[in-house]
Amino acid sequence: MRILSAYRRAQENMRDGASSGDLRAAQIDAAVARTGATADQVASCVTRWMDQEPLEVIGRYVRPGMVELLDGLRARGVLLAVLSDYPATAKLHAMGLGAKFDAVLSAQDPEIGVFKPDPRGILVALGRLGVGPGDAIYVGDRVEVDSAAARAAGVACVILTEARIRQASGASTLLTSLSDLSKRLEAV
Repeated sequence: MRILSAYRRAQENMRDGASSGDLRAAQIDAAVARTGATADQVASCVTRWMDQEPLEVIGRYVRPGMVELLDGLRARGVLLAVLSDYPATAKLHAMGLGAKFDAVLSAQDPEIGVFKPDPRGILVALGRLGVGPGDAIYVGDRVEVDSAAARAAGVACVILTEARIRQASGASTLLTSLSDLSKRLEAV
């Protein structure tokens, strides 16, 4: 737990954009410095507990209505992308959602190399989809990270969260359910 906690803490510390490039290696180095573990120990722990073990259970956590929402958007011709802090392809496939997206990107991809709120990942996703910022909606779950990244990229933002948080004025639309998100996207 100490290694995983140090690895995640490194990610939050790197959100300021100071680190760029090989984010995984930088996070591993930071976790090594914080824990005294070797780089191999950190990498092995992260690979097992963040990349592999979740694949067996993650399918249980697909929100009810998610598949229908994605299928409905695709049927309307809406292009869909995922931008995650970590590689997401295997997790999307484990959830049965892998084929529903036109692009799957990670902050750890070489062409991105920075965590949100840096807008680079959103801009790369828009480029892959061939969509301009004014024609996109970014859906995230963290106001302080996702809303700031979307604003910096010039993209409208919806924050989908069950947490009771206070909305920053004009930053995003806050929604608490997939039903609300579906209604919001029908208007687009």
